[in-house]
Amino acid sequence: MAVLHTTRRGAGTPDQVWKVLRDIEAFPDFMEGVNEVTVTGEDSGRRTSSWIVELKGSEMEWDQEDVLDPERRRWEFRQTDGDLAHYQGYWQIHEDEAGTALELNVEFDIGLPMVEEMIHPAVAKALESYQQGIVDQTQ
Repeated sequence: MAVLHTTRRGAGTPDQVWKVLRDIEAFPDFMEGVNEVTVTGEDSGRRTSSWIVELKGSEMEWDQEDVLDPERRRWEFRQTDGDLAHYQGYWQIHEDEAGTALELNVEFDIGLPMVEEMIHPAVAKALESYQQGIVDQTQ
């Protein structure tokens, strides 16, 4: 299993970053490789969604459950079904004297030990790119 923990800073306010982060159906508009995101249910801070993402020429699909806490500006997610052997983590927005930061922490495993040395770094790079895309949308 791989773990990615990274933080990016941007010029947007915490509320601006939260607004972009929550609007997952808009992700394909500005995230290369995110082909489709569909919210399939939403109720009382919980949301379910379906994702189709292209990675190294292959489409990966999964469903996930999200727990959204707007007070803390935190989004926790975990795959409930799909192509990955394991996928869960959180997005957290912080504000301090240096400005607004978007933290991403993800544990993932593609479930293919023979190619994980090649694929896990590509997944991490894609996730970092998505994180930067969110930050860029608020500037």
